[in-house]
Amino acid sequence: MRNLTIALLFMSAGFFFSGCATPQVAINPRADFSAINRVAVMTFTGDKGNIAADLMTQELLASGIDVVERQQLSAILKEHQLMASGGFDRTTAKKIGQLLGVDALFLGSVVETTPATSYLITSSKGNTWSNVKEVAGGTMRSEGSVMGLPDSHLITTAASTSLISRIVDIETGSVMWSASMSYDGFDITSAMSGISRAFVRSLIPIWPAVLQTK
Repeated sequence: MRNLTIALLFMSAGFFFSGCATPQVAINPRADFSAINRVAVMTFTGDKGNIAADLMTQELLASGIDVVERQQLSAILKEHQLMASGGFDRTTAKKIGQLLGVDALFLGSVVETTPATSYLITSSKGNTWSNVKEVAGGTMRSEGSVMGLPDSHLITTAASTSLISRIVDIETGSVMWSASMSYDGFDITSAMSGISRAFVRSLIPIWPAVLQTK
């Protein structure tokens, strides 16, 4: 019984090590990706939106895309009193594009973030794992028994996040590409990084400027 319980706990804590998640993608058939040479990644809306935008910028740069530096982007938006997120109309999008010298904007939303959480499981009745206590969340992995606590085990659930992103043509205001994805990782940052990487990979077949580097 104890071994079965441990196995189930390991499955709940370690399922994110396996599987290959892919984003749900929609593409505008009239979009001309060959005309996109330089982009800006706007701050994503929602919790940790700045981190999500920074990670998307990093993945785009790693794939050969010319991306406006995020501090420069913030400074220009502030100077011209423009919003840093996706809540703007076609006219504003075009103005941002002209100010930054970009052909398209990456917009996005952080839909959900769930941090990793650790649990200490101890036995008080022979082979029955009866006590479960939540401890500080973090990036700890399953490490067997805890020193000084016989018949104990420490496990950590996966952190998870869900992102939605889209590319907007600054000339027409049309959405060229949109994608959504949920992903699990050791922590929120690694989960967001996994989604950003998957988003960029989905652009390889349709955007000639994207290098298949990974």
